[in-house]
Amino acid sequence: MKANFENIHHYYQSLELGHYIDDVCTGGDVFTLAPADYIKTLPGFIYIVLNGSVAISHKDDELTVGNTIEYMPIGLMEEYCPLLSFEYKCMTPVTAVKIPCEAFTALFYQSPEHMRALSKVLIFMTIFSLELLAERKQLTSYQTIKPMLHRYLYRTRTFENEKEGLANFIIRRTKLSRTHVFRVLADLKEGGYITMEKGKLLSINKTLPEDY
Repeated sequence: MKANFENIHHYYQSLELGHYIDDVCTGGDVFTLAPADYIKTLPGFIYIVLNGSVAISHKDDELTVGNTIEYMPIGLMEEYCPLLSFEYKCMTPVTAVKIPCEAFTALFYQSPEHMRALSKVLIFMTIFSLELLAERKQLTSYQTIKPMLHRYLYRTRTFENEKEGLANFIIRRTKLSRTHVFRVLADLKEGGYITMEKGKLLSINKTLPEDY
């Protein structure tokens, strides 16, 4: 099996790490947010997304770093490194739970079973980060765009309420020029490689060309 974003994510989901979520919800407060809302993190609290898609970016920087994965403890990085400052924007309707750091620590650090689950989540956070880094450090801009088409299509099928268009998805994550991204997408569409409607990618119809 090829180690691409989709296959890694499927494997991550197969680990069934969410069995501890009921314990988190018991010790925390569940809340909901609408698309375009932000999870307003507060010092001393951890937030875990139960449903929905959330994009991560540095504050004062429009570049999207990536998206949260299931059970990612939002706020834990900032708790251990206060120099970090991220924003978490909801891309779909989101349900999340907010839990005090003390309760989070008591739950995960004093139970070997919960600690193993948390360790796996943190390891896969690193794996996904490395995958995204490799994706965006390609030799040409087209080689950067190419795998993002597959990831975008997978994301929209995973989160049906995802509203972000394909071009914006690419631009916000790569800093490639809007003109270049639109030209590449237009050429792929004209060549019959992809089908798009209202700015969203509907399908990849055949193997994408190696070079552009």
